[in-house]
Order: sequence, then structure tokens, then C-alpha cells
Amino acid sequence: MSENTTILTGATDGDRVTAVASVQPREITESAFRALCAAGADPAEAREGGLAVLRAEVDSHHGLALLEQLLCADWAQPMRAAGTRATSWAGVTVHELDCPGQPALRSAMQLIDLAAGGAAGDVRVARTTVAGIPRQLWNDLLLRRSASLQRTIIIALSATATTDVGGSTEYLTVQNGAVTSATEPPNAAIAASLLPPSEGGNTVVVLPGTNDLAHLDVSISQKPLKVREEEWHRMYQLSRNYLMADR
Repeated sequence: MSENTTILTGATDGDRVTAVASVQPREITESAFRALCAAGADPAEAREGGLAVLRAEVDSHHGLALLEQLLCADWAQPMRAAGTRATSWAGVTVHELDCPGQPALRSAMQLIDLAAGGAAGDVRVARTTVAGIPRQLWNDLLLRRSASLQRTIIIALSATATTDVGGSTEYLTVQNGAVTSATEPPNAAIAASLLPPSEGGNTVVVLPGTNDLAHLDVSISQKPLKVREEEWHRMYQLSRNYLMADR
């Protein structure tokens, strides 16, 4: 492990003492980046994944779990341009992303790019039926892309109907610098006009920019993080197992 990692003790889990490591944030993003690159992600994808892993660790100590989810994908298949088609719903163009079998990280990035590709004043909707895009990945992409675009982004995560009651939809949006979720869309007009019916998958809606995001700070403190030593060791080993050739 790096020289910046020290092992502390004193965190308790019931009657068991858990070793804790003090790790620099850049070490977490670098380890995730290396593992994703070597698995088959391109550098841009690996960078996005590494930042999401860091935020997941900061927010809920689930960075390793997210990294393992992102790695558990068919990265061996060659990258290809996403298949898309445009349909119309209530006068709004819906951009459908067709990318069966590809990694969730790639699909999430392509979906947001589709939705955000219009003019600043446009309302854009993009959708895919790809399943398995982790919620914590969406949280990070939603925060950082909203801040960079200075536009309101809403993600609708639709669960496939599996019972007589039917599926459900969770709406994610940024409020006061944090991702919030609700079972109802934050704007009734969105439900009435913008979200076409879906049997599953993920929909991204990009609305015209608002001043609410003008001062959104999505940075993460660069102070060392206290992480579970066992989990950090596993994450570090993932990066070491995927050795990349020198460039």
C-alpha cells in the first residue's frame, strides 16, 4: 500500500474491533481508475467511475461495493457507438438508447450525453431499458453534470413491474447541493408531458437551466478518509491485479 495509508484502531463493530485505514481521496480514485481501465473501460469512463466510487465511499462507505458492481460487467466486448432512435411523446422528442449488454457505467454516461446534447433552453428526454445502473453512480453523475451544465437534470428510475401492484418510479434530482429522491416527479408537468410510459429502465430529463444551481458545490474534501482497512485492502488489490502497461 502507499505511504499515505496508515492503519488505525478503535472503530468498533459490536464486540469486534475493526481496523481503519487513513487513505487519501486521490488513492481511492486512482485505484478505481486503474481497475476499470484494465478491465476494458476507456480513460474517460474510468475517470467517471473513479469519481463515483470516491463519492460512494464518502457518502455511505460503499465505495468498494460500487467498484465491484462497475467491474462486474462485460468490458471485453468492443466499444461501439450507441444505437439511438428518436420518438415523439406529447410533442417532445424522446431519444431512445439501445445498448444491450454493455457495462452500466458506459450506458449511464451515454444516456446523460444524449439528454444534455441540446441547446441551453431546450427540454431534453433520453431513455434506455438497460437495467443495473447503480443508484450511487447516478448520484455522482447527477451532481457533477448538473453543476457543469448549470441545468436541472431529473433521472427517473423505473422498476419493471413484477407484482400485481406493478412497478414503481423513483425520481432523482439535485436540491440544495444534494441528490434527493421522491416517488413523485418534482414538477407535475414532467409527469404529464415528458415521461413516456416505460416497462423498465432509466429516463433522464434535462430541463432549461435555473439559478438554483449557480453556486452548487460538488467538490469532495481532499482530507484523508477513514475507511475500513479490509475493504481498502481489497480495493487496492483490485488495482494491483489489473496491472496496466507503462505508457
